[in-house]
Amino acid sequence: MNKKIEDELAGYRQKIDAIDDKIIALLLERTGVVGQVGEYKRRTAPGRCPVRPGREAEMVRRVMATFESSPASPKFPPAAAAAIWRTLIGASTSVESQLIISVFTPERDNDLFWMAREYFGPFVQVVKQPYVKRVIGDVMDNKAAVGIVPMLRSSDTTYWWTNLTQQNNDTPKVFARVPFLNYGTPGRDAPSALAIARITPEDSGDDCSLMVLEVDHNVSQNKLQTAFANAKLEASWINIATLTPSARHHLIELKGFVTQDSEPVQALLSTLGNSIFNVCFLGSYAVPINVSTTKNETGNLTHEKQSKTSA
Repeated sequence: MNKKIEDELAGYRQKIDAIDDKIIALLLERTGVVGQVGEYKRRTAPGRCPVRPGREAEMVRRVMATFESSPASPKFPPAAAAAIWRTLIGASTSVESQLIISVFTPERDNDLFWMAREYFGPFVQVVKQPYVKRVIGDVMDNKAAVGIVPMLRSSDTTYWWTNLTQQNNDTPKVFARVPFLNYGTPGRDAPSALAIARITPEDSGDDCSLMVLEVDHNVSQNKLQTAFANAKLEASWINIATLTPSARHHLIELKGFVTQDSEPVQALLSTLGNSIFNVCFLGSYAVPINVSTTKNETGNLTHEKQSKTSA
């Protein structure tokens, strides 16, 4: 390579180094502000999990949208920018407060462990637990700020999710689905998980909510589905547990950010009357982004242009 080319490349590299210095300085400045936020939270809300799930999802979506619309050529991959911000968010949360994560890791299966690492960062302390109930117990006993549990599925017969229906301040809520970025539309049985913590879930603008209805055993699923439709609630049944002869627990996913205090849910409960023994909001999560098409049917940003069909 001749000297002219080397000199021109050196000039470009100096520009990149100067920009990197600015990025580093801004990151340190940002970390200082994050530290102030952590100190404020410790004074005003001691012991609370510092995670802000709704804000985090909004930040990642904004980053992806910004890079998607950037005129820069060649474009920096929006998914890469989102992954950088997820790491930045995880590191910032650790600056606010020590983040210990309890992860369900059955024998010879570390899928959830690596997903937790990817979502929260490789620098967080992770405790492995062989049983889901131990993960929930770690969060309830304040031994871990966050728990990573399996995605809810109809095939599950352990009904571990019923442990999240206890009505007290120590009961954790679902606040995120992991991973948040899916590279290619995931299959039905692709590894995924839910994150739980002792926090109040937030509306991110594009969410799914989880609810459990304890219902008289004589009430059919069809009647419940009709009641949900009449209340204009888009509901999908995940599982049904029969824990006592007189009642069934229906695990339901609802489109949108919907709690037991939402007006449509209250109308639903009024319609069903005494046949509903209890209703419990398990939490919600921001709808993950599939990095597979330009836009999906609901308008969620996605970014791989060669495929517009589900895998």
